[in-house]
Amino acid sequence: MSNAGAAGALAALLFLAPSPARAAARPDPTLALESRAVKPGEIILVTVAGNDAKTPPAATLKGRALDFFPGPSTGTWLAFIGLDLDYSTGPAVLEASLRAPGGRTVRSSETLHVADAGFPVVELTVEQKFVTPDKNDSERAEAEAARLHKLFSKTEEKRLFEGRFDSPIPGAATGRLGERRVFNGQPRAPHSGMDLKARQGAPVRAPAAGKVLLADPLFFAGKTIILDHGLGLTTQYAHLSKFLVKAGDLVKKGQVIGKVGATGRVTGPHLHWALKLKGARLDPYSLVFLDLDARLRARAEDPLTRSPLCGLPDLPPAPRWSKTSAGLRARARPAKAAYAPGEGVSLLVEIQNVGKKPAFVDFVRDAAMRPLVLGVGEDPRAYETLLASGTASGALTEQLKIPKGRILCFEQNQTSAGPLLALETTSYALSYGTEFLYPSTSTVRAGLWRGRLAIPPAAVSVSTGS
Repeated sequence: MSNAGAAGALAALLFLAPSPARAAARPDPTLALESRAVKPGEIILVTVAGNDAKTPPAATLKGRALDFFPGPSTGTWLAFIGLDLDYSTGPAVLEASLRAPGGRTVRSSETLHVADAGFPVVELTVEQKFVTPDKNDSERAEAEAARLHKLFSKTEEKRLFEGRFDSPIPGAATGRLGERRVFNGQPRAPHSGMDLKARQGAPVRAPAAGKVLLADPLFFAGKTIILDHGLGLTTQYAHLSKFLVKAGDLVKKGQVIGKVGATGRVTGPHLHWALKLKGARLDPYSLVFLDLDARLRARAEDPLTRSPLCGLPDLPPAPRWSKTSAGLRARARPAKAAYAPGEGVSLLVEIQNVGKKPAFVDFVRDAAMRPLVLGVGEDPRAYETLLASGTASGALTEQLKIPKGRILCFEQNQTSAGPLLALETTSYALSYGTEFLYPSTSTVRAGLWRGRLAIPPAAVSVSTGS
């Protein structure tokens, strides 16, 4: 199976259909499970639709109760399942008790087949004090572990995030969840998060709204930030060089919370990004995979309009279109006529279908990860970068249908190195190519656009302020 096909196959959707005997009455509630995979280290989203609006459904997995919270539409309830990296493989029974409007109970059970994750063993060399710490460092590490345990027990019960989670940086993965690590020849606990490659000082952004639980240096993790996103979801950012938030701060999605560093037990600059759901150690990219916008936010009236700037009358003049490739053409322009020196630049990108048939495009939703298909002043990054990040392309994209004559419009304010800044009067050549989402040997299903567009340069004017 191809990587692209495997990504689609990983989304597990299980439905409890209404019983025929009750079809004439109100439909029974339905339950669906969605996940990137069903194996240790993965998070699963449970969605119940058509349930009683006042009484949440009840469900248990291997005897552990799920915590449901209301969705945006009446009668929709959601819950998360976290399969810890040490979760046992094999069948796991989900027992569900749904409540139809009016009080009638609908019971069902589903069996999840938890596959083997196949975590590798990795040998690393670090300073010996991080392998056999002295008495003072050992006591410090134990005290920090106890402190963290207390912090995790006091997380917010309400939901603090608004929708989908994004990656905090666009770096490729150099270390994965669950790796059995051997430091200086000594086996240690399995790796509890993802290590992302990044340069020293690169900005780290909050993947979703939350509250800062911790912003302190730790012995093993170095300078560390922990965000509480509510509902038992927490994320950790370790080995930082700088804090830009403090404990108790409320942060917004996309806010810069710190800078990448090489503090603590490391072999070089990188970001350790970890996710927990009430103690279950999970791959954060399994949460990025979930389309929480679709579950928690009202859908946009037009899925092709991805920015409020699209169609505004006071935008800079539209440049010429690129040459057509497989029925699509594109153009880009800055969102403003002029920018102050050092100000963040936002480019408005439009892709139009001028072919005879609808075009289906894999759209990368996260602007920080979009350089995988959209190069600003450079070529898009290679497929191997996406593969190395530990996420299949489906974890980052959604498939959009562009009808004949219609335009997909979105903003881009990131390059592969970070935010796009106005440094001088210049222009940015862009290149859009979804062939970078797939390896050369991949078989892409019929109808999915796979090509490359050389977009004419977008001229950016920088004001001198004279």
